[in-house]
Amino acid sequence: MMKKCLILLLVISMVCSLFVGCGQKDDSATLLSFSQAESVAEMEKLNGKVVTIIGYMSTLSPVSGKFMYLMNLPYQSCPFCIPNTTQLSNTIAVYAQDSKGFEFTDRAIQVTGTMEFGDYTDEFGYEYGYRIINATYEILDTSNMSEQLQLWQQLASSNVISEVYSMYEYVNFLCFWPTYTASFSGGKDYLYPSDALTFIEKEGYQFNYGYHEDYFDNLVAAVEEVNPTAFADLVQNIRDAEALAYKALTELKTGNYTVVSEYSTVFKDGRSQYKLNNSEELEAEMQAIYKAFSEWLASWEL
Repeated sequence: MMKKCLILLLVISMVCSLFVGCGQKDDSATLLSFSQAESVAEMEKLNGKVVTIIGYMSTLSPVSGKFMYLMNLPYQSCPFCIPNTTQLSNTIAVYAQDSKGFEFTDRAIQVTGTMEFGDYTDEFGYEYGYRIINATYEILDTSNMSEQLQLWQQLASSNVISEVYSMYEYVNFLCFWPTYTASFSGGKDYLYPSDALTFIEKEGYQFNYGYHEDYFDNLVAAVEEVNPTAFADLVQNIRDAEALAYKALTELKTGNYTVVSEYSTVFKDGRSQYKLNNSEELEAEMQAIYKAFSEWLASWEL
């Protein structure tokens, strides 16, 4: 028990050493990290408790200021989601005190408020199982930021992380194209294999960017341009995603799928739908690789 207390005090001391105003915070609030937020079970233990966390406002936060999306990196034009869902990932929704709103800032802030659990869907359609309410924030002085966090700022400002998210949209599509729907001249329906290939191969279509030659090599080069060695884990994650993309694309091109007819919860009637024969295997690999990326992203704490 004594060891755990010493570790917690050390973590708090490290955070305070980064920011001048740390000593002014509510000492009764529980210090929260984005790594903790990866576990809903861990977060649920804090339901109803006052918490404090350091991060940045997403620029998509509502103009009204009634709530914001808090992330652990700056300059993000939208909150992060789990691919092919509207469920927030590496992002925490923070709601202001009644009758008060947040004024936008692109500087690092420390948020203090109450953790609240429930099923929420906000005005942008994003879903989450918890949020911070009755919150206030204070802008922090980052002039004494460590070299590691300066490096993180460099990566964030390069737009590489957003490009990695786009990569995951592409890989996700390769693994799950039979479950996607699109509007055609005859109405809305599930994608056929030829439709999926059009989305992937035809210039200007939604998922064509990942099909270009050297796409993954160029993404790795963009990461290593920020620093050639510091982000080796991210580079490996991109290479793992590349291997999965090749595997899933091969499944599509070799016809490793079956057409089935079943009741559709999307259309409320019976529909013919293609299903990849190895869909469960691809889904498990996609979830594992994305989880590794999400955990890596959350590990960069202010």
